[in-house]
Amino acid sequence: MESSLMNAVWFSDKRRKILLFLLEGKKDPEEIKNAFGVSWRSLILPLKELKEEELIINHNGSYELSSIGKMLAENVRPIDRILNLFEGNTDYWTERDFKEVPPHLLNRIGEIEDYTIIEPDLNKMFEPAERFLQSLHMSRHINAVFSIYHPLYPALYCQLAKKGISMSVILTEPVLQRMREDCKEETEIIRQFQNTRFFLYSNETVPPSLVITDNMLLVSFFTKGGRYDHRDVMSFAKSSLEWGEHLFDHYRSVSHELTELLL
Repeated sequence: MESSLMNAVWFSDKRRKILLFLLEGKKDPEEIKNAFGVSWRSLILPLKELKEEELIINHNGSYELSSIGKMLAENVRPIDRILNLFEGNTDYWTERDFKEVPPHLLNRIGEIEDYTIIEPDLNKMFEPAERFLQSLHMSRHINAVFSIYHPLYPALYCQLAKKGISMSVILTEPVLQRMREDCKEETEIIRQFQNTRFFLYSNETVPPSLVITDNMLLVSFFTKGGRYDHRDVMSFAKSSLEWGEHLFDHYRSVSHELTELLL
């Protein structure tokens, strides 16, 4: 029975996707066909096989998960998400250093969905991506972790603060020092706004750089060699935003607020 269930779930991408789709609730044939974008004929066999394994139930022409099917699907979903995350970008992910991502969030990293890897061309290596800038200006709030000093960010975030966008920014000690030295004027302007808060990351280790808004996630994971290779992960999916907010909350929990940024 165990090997049969394993075959049903893992040895067919279509069967696995059907199980995960039915986690949303009961679906009729038209809904299933439209979700997969294929002919109904191509779905008959995988549905029949899942029904034979008692993982799904056909009730009055609609399909739903059995109690066993629901338990399996709920446990399969995190692994399926991770597989989807790595698929097509395995080289990128195998090079990343995740030591500063807490285990409970690393286990949920598959929640980063529908993402793209932003990599600037050589002529615009230090210019923020246009989609990133557009998203920032459309945001109502911005939570960020600056573990990489970017010379254009102080002026950019000064503009955003003037627009009334609520901002919470966590700085590492080296980034804070660079801001004190290189952009004291912009930093002082930002600090005066009531809608901005600054925190200093308390750990000696370096977290990934992170920008999370109400509509976008941008995260810059370092390589295993501790380098920033100018490749960032960007996503607008709801699950990605929730994961990013939880990561930011973790870093804020180990930071302390700076009331006088330039002391």
